[in-house]
Amino acid sequence: MVNLFSRLRLSDLRLTKLVKAWRYFAPSLRPSLRWMGGASACGAGVVAMQLLRPWPLKLIFDGLLLPPTDAGSGWLDLASRIPERAIVPVACFSLLAIALLWGLFSFGQAYLTARAGQTLVYALRYRVHSHLQRLSLNYHRRQQKGDLLMRLTGDINVLRDMLVNATLQGIASTLLLTTMLIVLLLMDWQLALIVVCLLPILGLATFRFSARIRSAARRQRQHEGRVAALIGETLSDLPLIQSFGRERLRDKQFQRVNNRGLRAGLRTTRLEASMARMVEILLAVGTATVFWLGVERVQQGVLTAGDLLVFIAYTGASFKPIRRLARVSGRLAKATVCAGRLREILRESPEVQTAAGAKRARNLRGRIDFRRVSFDYPDKRRALHRVSFEVEPGSTVAIVGPSGAGKSTLLSLLLRLHDPSRGRIRLDGRDLRRYQIESLRHQFSMVLQEPFLFGSSIRDNIAFGRPDASPLEIVRAAQQAKVDEFANALPEGLDTPLAEAGATLSAGQRQRIAIARALVRRAPILLLDEPTTGLDAKAESQVMSALLRLTTGRTTVMVAHKLATVQQADQILVLRRGRLVEQGQHHVLIAKGGWYARAWRAQLAEYPQADVVDFDPAKRLSGGAGS
Repeated sequence: MVNLFSRLRLSDLRLTKLVKAWRYFAPSLRPSLRWMGGASACGAGVVAMQLLRPWPLKLIFDGLLLPPTDAGSGWLDLASRIPERAIVPVACFSLLAIALLWGLFSFGQAYLTARAGQTLVYALRYRVHSHLQRLSLNYHRRQQKGDLLMRLTGDINVLRDMLVNATLQGIASTLLLTTMLIVLLLMDWQLALIVVCLLPILGLATFRFSARIRSAARRQRQHEGRVAALIGETLSDLPLIQSFGRERLRDKQFQRVNNRGLRAGLRTTRLEASMARMVEILLAVGTATVFWLGVERVQQGVLTAGDLLVFIAYTGASFKPIRRLARVSGRLAKATVCAGRLREILRESPEVQTAAGAKRARNLRGRIDFRRVSFDYPDKRRALHRVSFEVEPGSTVAIVGPSGAGKSTLLSLLLRLHDPSRGRIRLDGRDLRRYQIESLRHQFSMVLQEPFLFGSSIRDNIAFGRPDASPLEIVRAAQQAKVDEFANALPEGLDTPLAEAGATLSAGQRQRIAIARALVRRAPILLLDEPTTGLDAKAESQVMSALLRLTTGRTTVMVAHKLATVQQADQILVLRRGRLVEQGQHHVLIAKGGWYARAWRAQLAEYPQADVVDFDPAKRLSGGAGS
């Protein structure tokens, strides 16, 4: 008894989760409501045709094939109201009309249900995708990309089954079952009680299996997410795997994870099959009992043979919606798990948000002011500690230091990818947090160490910097960044489609496309994060030549490892362990003899012919570049 009550409480808790999931995602159904309404109307038509289907046969049995009898209810005696010669034509015409209408209503129900489901999938995917783009980088660092992809695709499809397919099937099945039970009770309430008594037994059996299916489905989705994550990781790191010859190792890892997913999927399938088997056995017992007692009722004169025919047809047909509801219950169990996984994403709030009353950033000059800025990552790891400096509009500041000093973190704070833990950053005299985020980021162009390119054309990748740029502006940016030098040799020029991440181009070519993208953006502030790292001498020279054009007239913040590329900067900041330890121009820092001077001498010994980049505005305007 205690075990029974504990199961009931657990089932009640799971039902509560299902209701909560339904309420949470119900607003997403608004675009689909008209299609669902049409599908429900067609479903009602299907139910009506299923109810009418056995009546032409009853008319023939009671009116022609068997002798007249006083058995049955008067309102069911259709044969006595139709002339004998008209019974066969009426019955045949009715059968054809019912079949035709059933086909039309079934088509409408299937089409409108699919339309409602696809509309919901579109709305949900847009909602989740849009939300994911706005979540903070810390969230995405914690997540596996493959698992997020699984939630955006597979989980949303399963959720569609709950919100659309299961809802419409549940309504239609309940309507059909209720209507048939009413007719059966009116025909012979004693015989109908057999069907009525069978329903709670079926309900309890279905409910019990649904709880176990839900638990198995949760484990299955988790394993499928891990499989998707491993596939994504393998495809991303394929050059590394092949270079180290670790294909067999990855095969074993994938086989291990995939086998776990296989076992979890088989357990879910086994439970669903067991539930279907139990339902079929119970239904067979009920049908046999109705046959047995129904024949006795006809022999006793309580029912006509035609009445028994309708009764048996309704009894068998009433079990179909029960089977359907049982399947719906199993799908709801899976959908509850998927709904929970999607809610985890949608309930996550971005760490960086636009404050109330924030102003739109427009036509900024590019004056940057850091005031005692500190930043700690969620794991309490300190990246910056009380950093203060100023950057004048149109000037160039270089940030150097050993790996892990906090250089890239400083750039991410400028873009408000993170907010400072302490201190404040001002842009043109206003705190960054008092600008609207989207308009603030429009004031920045950037070129990163590893440029991000999309699997579209070169032209589209350049236009990503400013989608409303004219074709002439895109071509001019490509020329200034020297993209045309290699693009003209490609089959379709700037319209040549690229492989994913631009894998068919060299590192220098990818970087020049990124520079063209920054050029076309026309933002007042430029962020450069080690844009020449990993390039050979020729590619580096080409990239730096394009960068000099890009920095003209812009406030430039440049993170660099190679000190020869920053010695002409207006200001050089040296970060070590998150602290600003040195600050000044190249010759001042050399004279101090600190970290910068030591690093300069070490790099000069390693690269005696290193290029020197001249950031003199006069030379930049005239097109010159020191080398």
